[in-house]
Amino acid sequence: MEIMKELHLQSKVWILLLPCICMSFDIITGLLYAWISETFQSARMRAGLAKKVGELSYIILGCVAAYALGIPLYIAMAISVYIDFMEMMSIMENCDHLGVPLPGFVRRVVNNVNQSLQEDDLAELIKKAEEIKK
Repeated sequence: MEIMKELHLQSKVWILLLPCICMSFDIITGLLYAWISETFQSARMRAGLAKKVGELSYIILGCVAAYALGIPLYIAMAISVYIDFMEMMSIMENCDHLGVPLPGFVRRVVNNVNQSLQEDDLAELIKKAEEIKK
C-alpha cells in the first residue's frame, strides 16, 4: 500500500514517469504508422529518439537544479507538462493516421496547436537571429 501513496497524480514521481509513458506510446504509434505506410526511416527514428532523450534531460536537470538550490519543482513540472502535451498531440496524430478517427473538433485543435507551435518556433528563431545581428 505504501507504493500507492507514492504514485498519486501529484507525486514528484509523475514529473518524469508521465512523459516516459507518453513518449513510449508516441514511439509505438509512430512505428506502427511507419510500418503500415511503409515509410520507416531509421535516421528519422534515431533523430526522434535523440530528441526524446534531450527532453527527458531537461526534466532531470530541472529536478536536480530544484533539489540542489532548494527551490520548488515548478520548472521541472512546467517542462514535464509541456512535453506531455506535445507527446499527446503526436499520439493523436499517429492514431489518426492509423485509422482511429479523431472527432472533427479535436482534429481542428490538434492542427491549430501544431501550426501555432511551428509559427512560435519560427518567430523565436527570427527574434534570436535579430538579437545576434545587433
